[in-house]
Amino acid sequence: MPAGVISARHHNTGTDQALMVVALLGVSIPNFLLGLLFILVFSVWLGWFPVAGYSPLEYGWALTLRSLVLPAFALGLVQSALIARVTRSSMLDVLREQFITAGRAKGLAERAVVYKHALKNAMIPTITIIGISFAILISGAVVVETVFNIPGLGRLIISAVLRRDYPVIQGVVLCIAGVYMLINLVVDLSYIVFDPRVRYQ
Repeated sequence: MPAGVISARHHNTGTDQALMVVALLGVSIPNFLLGLLFILVFSVWLGWFPVAGYSPLEYGWALTLRSLVLPAFALGLVQSALIARVTRSSMLDVLREQFITAGRAKGLAERAVVYKHALKNAMIPTITIIGISFAILISGAVVVETVFNIPGLGRLIISAVLRRDYPVIQGVVLCIAGVYMLINLVVDLSYIVFDPRVRYQ
């Protein structure tokens, strides 16, 4: 979101183009390729993080977080790039509205115009994309879990399908469906916070 706001605020400048190139790369590169690149650079060449595997919490928070940094970046970069692009597009639409011009004409500071008025009105599409991204991150991490050899929900359902373990498949699908419903409910309720014109009967 900050990248999208900064890009919209500095529209058609070098900052805007640089941020959108990074966002375009984030959207274009698949998760598994990002994971392999991260392993090559940060694990093999630099040795900062483990190549694969997961360290349980009983061995300490530091080791657990260290084993999750690369998978988190491999999963989150694509979604964050999408959020940045949607935020930029929404901000550009709002910044062209008449009430933004009126606020600037009244002498409001540019920071107040952008962050208090424009951003709040541009949040509806961004909140929707954030909700969808959370749901995708919870249910769509099968490839990244396989690349980093992490025992997660995606690998659980794949192994259950291969073993024809129907109770496990039903339970995981039910959990994923419940998470989707909960996230959609939170997203719908958050519309009221950002846009007072939205009212639910």
